[in-house]
Amino acid sequence: MFRRISNTFNTIKLCVRVLKKDKELIFFPIMAAISVLALAFIMWSMGLIDIQETQTQSSSLSDFIPEIILLFAANFLIVLFNSALVSGALHRLRGGDPNVGSAMNHALKHIHHIFIWSIIVTIVAILIAAIKGNRRGGFMRQLFGSMLQAGWTMMTFFVVPIIVAENMSPISAIKKSSGLFKKTWGDQVTANFGFGIIQILAIAVSGALGWFFGLLNPTLGIGIGVLFAAISVSVIYTLEGIYKAALYEFALGEKPLEFEQHDLSRAYTAKAVA
Repeated sequence: MFRRISNTFNTIKLCVRVLKKDKELIFFPIMAAISVLALAFIMWSMGLIDIQETQTQSSSLSDFIPEIILLFAANFLIVLFNSALVSGALHRLRGGDPNVGSAMNHALKHIHHIFIWSIIVTIVAILIAAIKGNRRGGFMRQLFGSMLQAGWTMMTFFVVPIIVAENMSPISAIKKSSGLFKKTWGDQVTANFGFGIIQILAIAVSGALGWFFGLLNPTLGIGIGVLFAAISVSVIYTLEGIYKAALYEFALGEKPLEFEQHDLSRAYTAKAVA
């Protein structure tokens, strides 16, 4: 277990090396966040959604149509920019020199698959939310829903790389991703753990910076804290995309050119290449 965690952090270091060569990859998670926030603001300003609205027993499905549309649109934007990020990462890992335009153009070539995959993601999210219910729905429902969500996330870990690299349909990509999951499940779990630790540390540092500068000026403190947190999350999200692309390549038996062979032998376990 400890060896796997160490291997994951070694791989993250290798991903940082890739990111240093293609800093523009950070553009994609930033644009995803801005696009989703802008869309939510537009729908809110038009009165289509109400963030303070509470659910009542008399609510019907039609009452949730604007929220469902927002959820789908948000998922579509996130998947689209994530596809561009993974496309750029794969291009670099295969010895290319990507840029924002080339990565985005490659993702747009698979827009039909991305659209369908976004529908599937939205439907699954709604079903899991229905299973969980509200916080009063009971501990077992929450636990079962969380287990389903974690399983779905792991089984579909490689769907986006498969779509942009192999032009597979989402259903076929899910099947192939499930097969690759059997080879890399340990690396996926430890990667989530590793990136989770990094994200917690980044948020803690952001809070500390905000508190420190807040002693001088509260507005300045909030601004610096939020800015540092946003940058940190964007960098971590980008590293996750690069890691996913690298693990996908290695699961297929490929050797990412940007990773030296001795680095790969340390970063991946024998199980990942079986």
